[in-house]
Amino acid sequence: MEQVSSYCKQYGFIYPGSEIYGGFANTWDFGPLGSRMINNVKDCWRKRFVGQRDNSYEIDCGIMMNPKV
Repeated sequence: MEQVSSYCKQYGFIYPGSEIYGGFANTWDFGPLGSRMINNVKDCWRKRFVGQRDNSYEIDCGIMMNPKV
């Protein structure tokens, strides 16, 4: 996993979250290639699990929320 992570950082797929401000634990920011890659994965997932089913609907929520939520 460390080799994959190193490769992705080297070629601009991912960066540690808020790296220029000292980092933010366990979060990642996507570079240009990473953004395209994650969008392709999301599009494939949506096509299979939302687009091909009659009883499935997509919603969009924030990831970082109050712990009570």
